[in-house]
Amino acid sequence: MEIKEDKQFNQDIGKYKLLSSTAGVGSIVATKWGGFLMPLSSSKWKCVSVVTEYLKEREDEPFNAAKILEEKGVELIDDNRFVNFLRSTETEGMTNLRCLVAIPHVSLDAYNRCDVKSNPINKRYSDKHPEIEGLPESMFTIPAVVFPRWFISRSSSKLLKTVEEWEKIWREKACNGGKLKYFVPPRDPYGKTNKRIYRDDDTKYVYNLLEQVSMVFICPNGHISDIPWDRYFSAKLEQGNKIKEEGFDLFNYDCQPCPETNGKHELQWLENRSHAESFGMLKCERCNQSVSLEGIMNLQPKCPGDRPWENKRDQAVCMQKTERTNMRWALVTSNSVYYAENFSSLYIPDNYLQGTNSLNDRMRKVLNRMENRWYPNFLRNHPEVTTRDEYARQCFKYVDDCDCDSFIGYIISRANDGEIILSVDEAQKISNVFLGEGQQEQQGDDIREQYRFTEFEVFQTNSKSLDGNEKLIFNDIKMPDSLCPYFHKIQQVSTLGISSTQINFSRVSMPQPELNDDGTINYPKRMKIFCGKSDEVVAMPATQSFGEGLFFCFNDETLKEWSDSHKDLFEQRYANMKKHDDTFQAIYQEMERGGIAKFLVLHTFSHVLMKELEFSCGYPTASLSERLYFSKRMCGVLIYTADGAEGSMGGLVWQGQPNLIESIIKKAMQRAVNCASDPICWENEDQLNFAACFSCAMVSETSCEKRNVGLDRRILVDETFGYFRDLIYDGHS
Repeated sequence: MEIKEDKQFNQDIGKYKLLSSTAGVGSIVATKWGGFLMPLSSSKWKCVSVVTEYLKEREDEPFNAAKILEEKGVELIDDNRFVNFLRSTETEGMTNLRCLVAIPHVSLDAYNRCDVKSNPINKRYSDKHPEIEGLPESMFTIPAVVFPRWFISRSSSKLLKTVEEWEKIWREKACNGGKLKYFVPPRDPYGKTNKRIYRDDDTKYVYNLLEQVSMVFICPNGHISDIPWDRYFSAKLEQGNKIKEEGFDLFNYDCQPCPETNGKHELQWLENRSHAESFGMLKCERCNQSVSLEGIMNLQPKCPGDRPWENKRDQAVCMQKTERTNMRWALVTSNSVYYAENFSSLYIPDNYLQGTNSLNDRMRKVLNRMENRWYPNFLRNHPEVTTRDEYARQCFKYVDDCDCDSFIGYIISRANDGEIILSVDEAQKISNVFLGEGQQEQQGDDIREQYRFTEFEVFQTNSKSLDGNEKLIFNDIKMPDSLCPYFHKIQQVSTLGISSTQINFSRVSMPQPELNDDGTINYPKRMKIFCGKSDEVVAMPATQSFGEGLFFCFNDETLKEWSDSHKDLFEQRYANMKKHDDTFQAIYQEMERGGIAKFLVLHTFSHVLMKELEFSCGYPTASLSERLYFSKRMCGVLIYTADGAEGSMGGLVWQGQPNLIESIIKKAMQRAVNCASDPICWENEDQLNFAACFSCAMVSETSCEKRNVGLDRRILVDETFGYFRDLIYDGHS
C-alpha cells in the first residue's frame, strides 16, 4: 500500500544494524522513499533519556534493572564488566555510567506504523499498569532528521531550497490544508498530481516528492555540513576559482543580494547533459546569472563545526593539530562519510572476576570520587607525591578531621563525609582496585588487549563453567591425540552472550590507534554518539545477542618452536608487509607486536575452519563470527553464532565432539591446499594478504574482525613450512 502522509517517513532498521559500522548516530541512512535521514544523538532517544532521568532522581538508591523494566518499560543489558570498562578513565571516561539500555525492537505494520501494541515489553508493561494505555510509540523509535537539507523541485522550475523553505511554501500555498503530515516525506508544493488521498472525510491530493541533493562536506574530526548552495552561488559569481583554494571561508561568505530583487537569489538546479562529467549549473531565476558546478569536488572550505545529529554547531573552532580543519566534498553514499568504532564484549559473570567488577554501587561511587576528585586534587596540592602508593601512605595526614592511621580508615572517613557508609571489607576492596589499577597504568599495558585477555583467561584456566550462571556455559573436550601438538585445549561453549555498543565515529578516513614509545596505545577519540561530556553519561544504548561457539586455544610451545625454526624464511616472505596501505596500519602494528607468523596462523585457521563448517555442515559463513584472542601472551579464537542464525540451536557445539572436530579440522586443512584460483592465489603477495581469496580463505565482512586481511593459507598447509603440515601429510614434509 502506498502511504501519502507522515507515516511514510518511518524507516524500518534492525537494532543490530543501528550500532553497526554503517549506521548509527550521525550516519546517513537511505530510506525506501528515496531520501536520506540522519539518526539523532543517543541522548535524544526516549528509551535512553527516560532511564537517565530515572537514575539521576534515584542516585543514592541501589541499582535495580528489574524495577526499571517494570516502572519504565525499558529493558537493560546485564554486563557489569562492559559497564566498568566504559566507566574507566583510561578508556571512555564515562565515570557515572550505570547501565546499558537495550535498543528496543519494533516492526512496521502494513500501514507503515510502529507495531507497538504487540511488542512483548509493551504487553508486560500494560499488564503491570492497566490504568495506562501502554508505552508511547516514542519509546520504540529512534528520532532522526532529514539530511542533507537541500531539495530540488522536479517541476519545470527546478527550484533549489532547504526543507524549511519548502515547508513554509507548503503552508503558504495551503497544500492539503497546509497540514505538515501530508508534506512528509518532503513534497513539492508545485508538483500537485491528479491522484487523491481519502483521509479525514476530506479529499486530499498527492504531491510529487522533492529530490534531495546528495552532496555534503565532511571533516576528519567528524563534522558534516550541507553545502551552502546560496553562498556557493554568490562566491562563485564574485570570486571565481578562488573558492577552490584550501581553507576558503565559504560558510561565512557574505552573499550579495540579487540585483533584480535586492533580496535572495532564487536558485535553480539545471543539469548539463552535454558534459557527462559535470553536475550541471546553478541559475538565479530572477537575474538569470549562472555558475557551473564543475570542480565542486575540489572545494576544501574551513569547517564550521556542524553537528546536525545534535542540531547544533560547535562553539570551539575545529582544528587539526595546529591548523583550521578543511572539509572535503563527498556523496552521501560514499564510504568516507561514516566510520563507526564499535566495541563488543563477551559476557563474563562477576564470579569469574576480581577488581572493579566486585564492587557494588556504593563502592563504585566512592572509587569514582577518589579517581576524579580526591586523588587529582591531592596531586595538585602536593606535587612531591608522584604515585598512588605514596598517596595511600600520606593522604590521611593532610585531612584535619581525620584521626585514621591507615588508607582503609581514610577511605571510610571520606566516604562518611559524603554520607556513604562503608564496612572495612568494602573499603579494602576499593583500596585494592585503586592501587591495582595504578600498577597497571605504570606497566603501560594495552587496556583493550587486557580486556580480551580476561576473556581468554576464563576459558584457558577453567575446564568447565562455574555453577550458578546460565549465560556462560562451556566445557573442555577430550582432544584426539592428533590435535594435541597444535592446541592447548578445545572447548564447547554451549551458551555465550555478546554485548556491543558504538563508542564514537569519524569521517574522511578511518582513525588509526597510535603506538607510543613506552608501549602504550592511544586510541583515537572522535565524535561521541551522546550529547555533553563523558562523565555526564548515565545510560548508553547497546545490543546483546546470545548464541554458542567453539573455542580453540593454540599450543604456545608448538607455535614458538615452529616459528623459531622458520624465522629467517618468514622474515623474508613477509618483508613486503611493511609497504601496506595506511588504512591497515593498526592491524599491522597488532600483528607485529604479537608476532606476524603467529597472527597469520590464528587468523587463517579461523577463516578456513568457518569455510569448512560451511562446506561440511551447511552453515553459511555469514552466520558465523570470529573473536580473536591475540597478543604476545595469548593465541586463541572463539568461533560463534548468534541467536536466530544457523547452528545456534546446538548445531555448532555438536561439531565440537572429539571425533567430529578432528575430522573437520583435517578436512579444512586438506581443502586449504587447493583453491579454484591457484596458482595465482597460491603465489599471491598482496600487502597484508598472501595466499588468500574468497574461494579459499576470505569470509563475509560481517564474520571477520580484521576486515579480511592478515591471511595466508600457505602458512597452515605448505609442505615446507606449514603449521599443520604434519597433520595432513602424515608426518612427511
